[in-house]
Amino acid sequence: YNRERIRRGATVDKTVCRKNLGRLTRLILKAEKERQHNYLKDGPYITPEEAVVIYTTTAHWLESRKFSPIPFPPLWYKHDTKLLVLALERLKESYSVAVRLNQSQREELGLIEQAYDNPHEALSRIKRHLSSQRVFKEVGIEFMDLYSHLLPVYEIEPLEKITDAYLDQYLWYEGDRRQLFPNWVKPADSEPPPLLVYKWCQGINNLQAIWDASDGQCVVVLQTKFEKLLEKIDLILLKRLLCLVLEPSLAEYITGKNNVVLSYKDMSHTNSYGLIPGLQVASFVVQYYGLVLDLLLLGLTRATEIAGPSRMPNEFITYADTRVETRHPIRLYSRYIDRVHMLFRFSREEARDLIQRYLIEHPDPNNENMVGYNNNKCWPRDARMRLMKHDVNLGRSVFWDMKNRLPPSITTLEWENSFVSVYSKDNPNLLFSM
Repeated sequence: YNRERIRRGATVDKTVCRKNLGRLTRLILKAEKERQHNYLKDGPYITPEEAVVIYTTTAHWLESRKFSPIPFPPLWYKHDTKLLVLALERLKESYSVAVRLNQSQREELGLIEQAYDNPHEALSRIKRHLSSQRVFKEVGIEFMDLYSHLLPVYEIEPLEKITDAYLDQYLWYEGDRRQLFPNWVKPADSEPPPLLVYKWCQGINNLQAIWDASDGQCVVVLQTKFEKLLEKIDLILLKRLLCLVLEPSLAEYITGKNNVVLSYKDMSHTNSYGLIPGLQVASFVVQYYGLVLDLLLLGLTRATEIAGPSRMPNEFITYADTRVETRHPIRLYSRYIDRVHMLFRFSREEARDLIQRYLIEHPDPNNENMVGYNNNKCWPRDARMRLMKHDVNLGRSVFWDMKNRLPPSITTLEWENSFVSVYSKDNPNLLFSM
């Protein structure tokens, strides 16, 4: 009831908000503890067959890209101090506005200043921790109330935080130098988000004969989201996957760092399933894990064609020649953390085959596929997608085909959070939001 009033924007007493937040925090953590308990009881949810397929796919990909694993940061590493300064600046950024600091924040600022003053001592401590520390202090968790939703805030021991921040900078720098992430992984330095939208539209426009629908060809844009990407990361599988790109001791450190006790007041539980998003290293791990899922969606052959040869990778949304571009229905692919945009182009025969395969599994005698087909109602009617039987079936079958490529134990695609737009001779608009 109170939450409803808060959402409506009615005047609500501050203490009521605080109490409500505390109650919600306890409910969320109780559910999370239950989830962890179920995992320990029934897990791991991923079958050995799925794990082997995922692992071998990733290994083949890295081998074909001639990727050499990222080593442990050497004792005398030439970019050490630069990376450390970047890491410290990033940690310090969050204090630029805060005036009143609590005890642990003051301690953290002190440690940051100390690391600025004698970087060599800080670096040798960081490397000692990376190589030997496998037991970590418990992590405090609180929620920040944004009234429409809650955002978890993790409180990590300052010394560990500095170590993680350095590791994050090191991994991103080395990963970028070795071209670990292909051009479709976003956000990237090459285009800030507004430019990304522009490039995507331009990329669609520049494709070979893309707007030609005279012979029953169709273009489909699938926009969707990897559901529960972080919550469903299996730490055992993650460690194996990380060992493919990192020195094993770093992979152990990262997975150990996620296997810690989370506490709020008198409640606590051990995190044994899922990634903690509050860690400094989380961004690298999520993008790498996302890359593994990309390979499952695209298949190794198409992924290699989109990424280009390992010696001279393609720019985002470009191909070496039109033959490679038109060889496969998947023409463009982009993933912004967990949001995926894919563009397909089907000939009449390809579309018919895909729809037939879908309708054999999901027969639709009463044309009910149109019911509940996501369409942006906020757009004027003539700009929306027209729900023609063929196009609706094609949209549903593309979604079904992609969803089946991902094992549900890792992540899945939900129809409610996706939007499939079809351009064909009956549908003059190709729609998506980014």
